[in-house]
Amino acid sequence: MVTPTTALPTPGEDPAEFLDRLAGALGRALPAPDALVVERHRSVGDRLAGRPGQARSLRVELPAAALTLRANGSGLSASVERVVRGVTIARRDVAVGEFLELLAVGVADVTAAVAGDAAAVARALVALGVSPRTDVLRVDEADPVASLRSLPARAAGLLPAATTTVVARIAELLADTLTRTAPGSDARLAVERTAVHYLPDTLRAFAVLPRDWAATHDDGRGTAEQLLTDQLAVLLDAVTAMHEAAVREDVSALVVNGMFLRDRFAVSSLDLGS
Repeated sequence: MVTPTTALPTPGEDPAEFLDRLAGALGRALPAPDALVVERHRSVGDRLAGRPGQARSLRVELPAAALTLRANGSGLSASVERVVRGVTIARRDVAVGEFLELLAVGVADVTAAVAGDAAAVARALVALGVSPRTDVLRVDEADPVASLRSLPARAAGLLPAATTTVVARIAELLADTLTRTAPGSDARLAVERTAVHYLPDTLRAFAVLPRDWAATHDDGRGTAEQLLTDQLAVLLDAVTAMHEAAVREDVSALVVNGMFLRDRFAVSSLDLGS
């Protein structure tokens, strides 16, 4: 399960301030803003100053459930309601951590229903605050060879087990290809783009998704796990060809494969932030 970790309350944070922060993140993440209802207390000073007032609770209306988080004295309380045809048929109190986990899955479901695209889901979850775990999948521009060789270990646990061998093979081929190309050359730039952007962006876009959701939700083209497997297969084929071209010192063939990857991955790659 994925929790929106950057949206977690910070130690000593005022509950109302946390609700305000989470409401802002949800406003950016949800494709349908009317799915979010924020209840606020507006003092006379707030009204005179045109301020929205302090958040007291927020409620997210999902197709089959409603999630509510309230400021309760010095803390927070959360509940989940099961909704059928607009009628609440069951309600239970949950811990804030479980609320946030359910919220991440709910945002994924709603975004997928509207956009039908796992990439859109990943962007929505990043807007909600699900991003720190993906930082470990970056490849360092300053030392891409060493960074590539440590990538499989850093990716362990974030990707489906079936893909880890493929990732390790791609990373090693890229690392070796980099050592065979001249700094500043077109060939080197093509390999660096693949190493620093196309491979890690593909992995990060998947890692941000809730694991169960990624394994089961089919947008018509396959599940996110299946799409990741397909993308890695394309990367492996092209990177293998780049490596063979580098071994043959066939610069033009290497650049051609780099252009293929640019056309295939650069346009659709996600800007997942830092």
